[in-house]
Amino acid sequence: MTTLGGTRTVVGSHNADPGRRASGREVLRLLAATSRPLAWATGVWAVATAVAPAAVVVALGVVVGGVPAAAQQGLGSPEGQRLVVALVVAAALYAFSLVLDPVGSAIGIAVRTRITGALQGRLLRAVSQPVGVGHLEDGDVLDRLARAEGRLTGMFPGDAPVTWAGSVATQASGWLACGVVAVYEWWLGLALLVMWVVVRRLMLRQVIVLATEHRGQTTAMRRAGYFAALGTRAQAAKEIRVFGLDGFVADRYVGEYSTAIDSALGGMRRLHRRALGCLVVVAAGLVGALLVIGADAHERGIDLAVIATLLPMLAVTMSAGSVTFDDMTVAWTMSGLPDVEGLERELGREAAPQGGARDPAGLPRSEIRFDDVVFRYPGRSDDVLAGVDLRLVAGTSTAVVGVNGAGKTTLVGLLSRLRDPVRGRVLVDGTDARELDPARWQRQVAVVSQEPVQYPVSAFDNVAYGAWEHRDDVAGVHAAAVQAGFGAVVDTLPEGWDTVLTPELPGGVGLSGGQWQRLALARALFATRHGARVLVLDEPTAALDVRGEAEFYARFLDITAGLTTVVISHRFSTVRRADTICVLDGGRISERGTHDELVARGGTYARMYEVQAARFRERPAR
Repeated sequence: MTTLGGTRTVVGSHNADPGRRASGREVLRLLAATSRPLAWATGVWAVATAVAPAAVVVALGVVVGGVPAAAQQGLGSPEGQRLVVALVVAAALYAFSLVLDPVGSAIGIAVRTRITGALQGRLLRAVSQPVGVGHLEDGDVLDRLARAEGRLTGMFPGDAPVTWAGSVATQASGWLACGVVAVYEWWLGLALLVMWVVVRRLMLRQVIVLATEHRGQTTAMRRAGYFAALGTRAQAAKEIRVFGLDGFVADRYVGEYSTAIDSALGGMRRLHRRALGCLVVVAAGLVGALLVIGADAHERGIDLAVIATLLPMLAVTMSAGSVTFDDMTVAWTMSGLPDVEGLERELGREAAPQGGARDPAGLPRSEIRFDDVVFRYPGRSDDVLAGVDLRLVAGTSTAVVGVNGAGKTTLVGLLSRLRDPVRGRVLVDGTDARELDPARWQRQVAVVSQEPVQYPVSAFDNVAYGAWEHRDDVAGVHAAAVQAGFGAVVDTLPEGWDTVLTPELPGGVGLSGGQWQRLALARALFATRHGARVLVLDEPTAALDVRGEAEFYARFLDITAGLTTVVISHRFSTVRRADTICVLDGGRISERGTHDELVARGGTYARMYEVQAARFRERPAR
């Protein structure tokens, strides 16, 4: 994974054991930290689950053993009364055992809800800690995040505690049953326990291998999830239908999902083959145990109650060695927990880059300067920026133009410290930006991006997010909206400022692209009202209609007054209003000056301007 500048690797699967699972102690610690009452409830339920099967069998054995005597003496006799008591106890124990499953399900739901919410909160805090965005573009980090969330398999880490406790309780019930058999014949109970432990060990090893192989398919599962979401989201539905891509999207989902589960299916086949081998051993062991008990009953004349207890107890001993779907669930869910802690630990280191202690409040006062800045994205061999020298005079506007892919948006990322240069410096009033507190510096920069975030909240909150700590400034929110041309849009919304801006929620409505762009500008302007000194407009009129674009031009000087403004646009009608225009070409600033100066120079800018202006001079043939 990358740091702010995308050059230093600190987070990756090569730093983590891909087969590591959380231990039982870690799972219990997680449960106790989430809810002590639920931890106690889980423990009591697990103990009851472990004891109940053997207790029911013993109680029924006592009942069966007491039937002959009670039949001879009658129910009124002491033997008959003891039988009635034994029946009541056996019935109560059996009823209790039947209640354990729904109780365990209820506890499991409660635990899953609490832990899933807590883990999701931890993950959100972890990925939000770094001031840069490189980690959110790192495939390994995204794979680990998906595994930690459990959303790809539907097996959430929140399921781990109760599922693990149930698995341990099931094993313990088998061990207890072997102990009951050992009371009758110690070597037989011990032999059964050894057999089941060996069988479970062999089976569980294959289950863990299966879970580890499935972890290796996280990227394919994420791709499958992407196509599933693509086919079910309204945002892409129109284009998918217009271009007839519905079948393609469905086929790609099936293909990616099949790729992801192929290894799992292969692992399941290996698991089944191993299970068949173990079945032969288990069958031989149980037949041998039955022969021993039968021979003893014939030769030693053992009590009917003992026989009635031992025979069904053999079936209970199976719990010591059986491997169920719960064991697979435990393997998968517990394998995701280390990813949570790993992301917290490693992204936490990213949250504190070296330096970055100075308070940038009020900056810049004189200028921001890019000094021989070089930047290269991770995994690429070419430099996007190859020695950029650029001066942004405080309180003035600077436009940056260039062809697609020239690195204009990358400049914005460096300016706002979402990334750091590979070489060179970004100086703010002569101070290296890396010496400034990165989070506070980012609050000095307000950005209107090409594709603004469409928050599914009210119109008011969408604007107030620009300076959320000042959301009580209602007048400021309204003024920023009017200045950005969004005020008129609010007047058309059914609930005004309280309207939720998404059609996917009850009572919500959608906005057009141009309306979202106006809203994004209002959000940035609200930020400038509360401390932001740098305004970045990245293609600010791309989604506006002719009237909206004309309104923006008319307000440009008012919008940018007193701010250090950077305008990135392909529309020369926008950039010509800037105080200074810079041409980014070949990773460097090749030209700078005013619009008139650059046109007169006849260079790259002039040629680009002429190509665009010629379209408006052309007249259709009659």
